[in-house]
Amino acid sequence: MYITIKSLNKTLGKFVELTDLYIGLPMLFIFLIMFSCTPFKMESLIFLTICIFLMLPIQMSKKNRMYKIIFLAFSYLFKCKEYSYFK
Repeated sequence: MYITIKSLNKTLGKFVELTDLYIGLPMLFIFLIMFSCTPFKMESLIFLTICIFLMLPIQMSKKNRMYKIIFLAFSYLFKCKEYSYFK
């Protein structure tokens, strides 16, 4: 008999992981500092909407957030590619 674990990621509630908090809390504090202490009110609201967009779950899986997909896309686009041609 085997004991299986659903996921090795630590979850906080239904679909919130610790990495989401590690990324989301600094974004929240940056927004609060920008909105309250600087004259950049409109820029801070734009920053907040981008942060909310990055934290949305996508349709592939409830645990995949947009920041993970964007990171994977950028790493694929900008990685060193080697092409080999065989005749």
